[in-house]
Amino acid sequence: MKFARIFVLAIAVAAGFIAFRMVMMSGGNQSEPVVVQAPPKTQAESEVLVAAKDIALGSKLTEDDFSWGEWPESSIPKGSVTKESDPTAKEKYSGRIARAPIFAGEPIRPERLISTDKGFMAAILPKGKRAIAVSVEAETTAGGFILPGDKVDLILTRKVKGKGNEEDVVVSETILENVRVLAIDTTTAGEKDQKTLSPKRTATLELTLPQSEVVALAQQVGTIALALRSAQDSADDADSDTGRRRGVSYVKYGVTSQVGVK
Repeated sequence: MKFARIFVLAIAVAAGFIAFRMVMMSGGNQSEPVVVQAPPKTQAESEVLVAAKDIALGSKLTEDDFSWGEWPESSIPKGSVTKESDPTAKEKYSGRIARAPIFAGEPIRPERLISTDKGFMAAILPKGKRAIAVSVEAETTAGGFILPGDKVDLILTRKVKGKGNEEDVVVSETILENVRVLAIDTTTAGEKDQKTLSPKRTATLELTLPQSEVVALAQQVGTIALALRSAQDSADDADSDTGRRRGVSYVKYGVTSQVGVK
């Protein structure tokens, strides 16, 4: 009886040894490889001078309008000011005037700022343009809703003397289209949210020299009204009614002449 137990135990040990050998031969003792990921490379960043808040056209800048923002070196816009290249940029550009709107977080580019000893209006006028003031009232400026930066059409209303026994008549005609309003009184596009516009006012318009001549004459012969254009019709290349003849007719020494715009 004792021999039988020893025999069974020997068979069990032999079976266990055979199973162990089979596992060893099949590679079951190999552990899964451990993959170690390298830490991601951090992209180099630089401090770039950006707008701390929205800056409107014509705004005079202070140091509070600027801030330094972290910007990946590989995507810094060309022409931007970095702290490494100009650490005193906030003080340097303080006092300059915004030539164009700048939005919060947008990198500051020096060419969009004006540094001049001339007046603001002369500084922002594009080359070849003129600024001329036109006396208007709320009734002739879309109820007072025309603001600096808007585009308008100019309508001249004047009295035409009747021939012979005919009565005088009042006529209106569009003399200019798609004209930019630079300022209302002393309020520019950069100040329109801070100042209240009075009912009686002066609109300063951006014109070419020939257009300035038309407007100057129109103010002598009648009343000018400003018609506000929609945003869709206010592009610089917006289509206008080229079939209409524009200009101001006047009589001198009995001869009718016309000043027009090319």
